[in-house]
Amino acid sequence: MTTTNSNHQFRKYKNPIKDQVPNRPEQLWVTDITYKKTDKGHNCLAIVTDAYSKQIMGHKIDNNMKNITLY
Repeated sequence: MTTTNSNHQFRKYKNPIKDQVPNRPEQLWVTDITYKKTDKGHNCLAIVTDAYSKQIMGHKIDNNMKNITLY
């Protein structure tokens, strides 16, 4: 299993919602990106989740991260 390596020289952004706790649905959405190796190479999966209800609000999968736009 591989996980994110944040020990790199590239810019790292602060977490602007670190101390926020939502108290109702659709108040705060969070996103995550993961990669999955398949027979045809690596695919990128982006997910938007409601932080309060934990419901997935949207997703997109593609073989290139540049093609993923979530609205």
